[in-house]
Amino acid sequence: MNSRTITELIVNKAIALGAAAAGIANIQDLKSAPAFVMMPQRPHIDRVGAVENTTGLPEGVVAWKEEMRSVLVIAYEHPEEKPYLDCWLDGKNPPGNLELIKINKKLKEYIEAEIPGVKTESLNYYVEKGGVWLKDASVVAGLGTIGKNNLLITKEYGPRVRLRAMFLSVDLPSTGPGDWDPCAGCDMPCRKKCPQNAFDRITYEAGQYGGLTKLPGRDGSYSLLTCDRQMAEDEENEIKTPTEVPDYGTAVSIIKYCRECELNCRIKPS
Repeated sequence: MNSRTITELIVNKAIALGAAAAGIANIQDLKSAPAFVMMPQRPHIDRVGAVENTTGLPEGVVAWKEEMRSVLVIAYEHPEEKPYLDCWLDGKNPPGNLELIKINKKLKEYIEAEIPGVKTESLNYYVEKGGVWLKDASVVAGLGTIGKNNLLITKEYGPRVRLRAMFLSVDLPSTGPGDWDPCAGCDMPCRKKCPQNAFDRITYEAGQYGGLTKLPGRDGSYSLLTCDRQMAEDEENEIKTPTEVPDYGTAVSIIKYCRECELNCRIKPS
C-alpha cells in the first residue's frame, strides 16, 4: 500500500468518524515549523492552565518517538451556536474535546486493524505530557493557516475548531501547508474585540529566535500573559447556578473561556 493510499484512507476515515478536517504532518517538516523552533527557546511563563511536565525534557521540547514518522491532525468544529462544546462542565474536559478523543480512539483502532504494519500513538493535548504544538502541526498538515489573531484559521470553519493529534509509524508526506491568506487586507476585528488588548504591542521581535520571522500573531504582537489575564477572570466568573446543557444534563459548574478573537474573525463557516 503506497503512502498516498494510506493518507487517503486515514483522512477519509477521520471525516467519516466525525472530524471536520484531517491531514498529515511529516515529523521532519514539523521540526522546522515556527512553534517547534520558538517554544523551546521562549522564556518561562507562569500561565493559566499550566500542567506538570512529565516528559523529562526541557520546557517546550516535543517528546518525539524514534519509531514514529508522521503526525495525523484532526479538527472538530466548535460552531458559535454550540458554546457548550467549549465549556468546562463540572470541572470535566469540554464536550468538544471529548468528541475529539473518541474520534482519535476509533481512528487508532481502524488504522491498526486495516492498514498493515502501521502503529499509532494517540497524543495528549499538552506538549508537557507528550503532545505536539497543534496549531503549527495543523498548518503543516494543510488544515489552515495561523491568522493575525494567533489562531488556526480554516477555509471551511474559520478559527472555530479544536484540534487533536496522533503519531503514526509510517513515513507519510505532509498534506500542507497551503498559500491561502485570509488575513490579507482585513481590518482585524478579531484583535479589536480583545477585552485585554492582547495584540497592542510587539512582544516578540523578528530574528529573536534563531532568525524566525513567523511570530505569534504573525508580527510578534500576541501576548500570552495578557491573554492569560482574561482566562483568570473567566475562571473567577465561573457559573455556579445549575444549568441545563445540551447532550450533558444539568451542570452545576460552568467555566466559559473568552472566544472574542475567534468569534469575531470574518471567516465564517461555508
